[in-house]
Amino acid sequence: MMTKKFRGAVIGYGGAFNMGKVHAEQMTRFGIEFTAACDLDPARMEQAKLDFPHIRTYTRVEELLEQQDIDLVTVITPHNTHAPLAEQVLGSGKHCILEKPMCIHAVDADRLVKLAQSRNLMLSVYHNRRWDGWYLTLKELLEKDILGELFHVEMFIGGFRKPQDWWRSDKDISGGAFYDWGAHYLDYLLGVIPGRVKTVKGFIQNRLWHEFSNEDHMDSIISFDNGTMAHIQVSSIAHAGKPQFRFLGTKGAIVDENIRDGELMLYTELKGIKVETKVKCQENRQEYYYHNIADHLMNGAELIVKPEEARRLIAIIETTEKAALTGKELTVPYEEELLVGK
Repeated sequence: MMTKKFRGAVIGYGGAFNMGKVHAEQMTRFGIEFTAACDLDPARMEQAKLDFPHIRTYTRVEELLEQQDIDLVTVITPHNTHAPLAEQVLGSGKHCILEKPMCIHAVDADRLVKLAQSRNLMLSVYHNRRWDGWYLTLKELLEKDILGELFHVEMFIGGFRKPQDWWRSDKDISGGAFYDWGAHYLDYLLGVIPGRVKTVKGFIQNRLWHEFSNEDHMDSIISFDNGTMAHIQVSSIAHAGKPQFRFLGTKGAIVDENIRDGELMLYTELKGIKVETKVKCQENRQEYYYHNIADHLMNGAELIVKPEEARRLIAIIETTEKAALTGKELTVPYEEELLVGK
């Protein structure tokens, strides 16, 4: 039973993917009153008023943050603005959600974690993909010990296509090729592999799209203390693709060969007989992210997407690039602090 009313707002109401509206609708669905929106573009604020006639709109962040009746602000802006805007939001005494990725630099992520702690405010990152149906199915198979212990993971996103000519292909703004879907992939990985990351290797290719500053192709090789190895590859120059996900365990394996049809391929053994079968994926429940946010703020439930976890992703992404540029295998900052609550 929710006992306190909370009011939310968004900073950023851009037209791409209409994410401002998506966040507002999910806030509202789970009992957070959507109160206000802010965007530098007055035309986008006109659109927000059409979508939600009852809200207030602003074109200056400072004016939005002066409003005393707003409890929560979600930041939906380019990656390089996340850290300074989150600092402003937390500094104003309001809870903060950041669209993924949390930010570009781990040192900024750490500063935000500590700022939120010092002010007793919630800070979270919109890793709603934790509730993808295929991923919930993978976790269920692991919990039922059908796969055994994972020891090798491969993830791939990309193909051969020229990057879109906008801020996501500008490294100064986006952070680089690994910061978009790579952040989701890392979050998937760290949710099923326990323990500390031991080292990271990185490899970068810049061969074709020289008019864009994002990398053409990146590989992150992540080794864990428990011996598990993971390989995440992001590419815009891969003429041949491969499965998005391949999880190998001591008792079975999962490959996403039919994920678009809502199925995973399970490879295992039953009483000495090799078995290959399709497993139906659970329903997608990405909107559950805001259910947890509301439950946390209003009822004190445990926050599922913790800021320390999001900081960890940024540290691994950033370390991948440093490892690639130096040609060295590197350790990851903040790993000693990763096991939140343990």
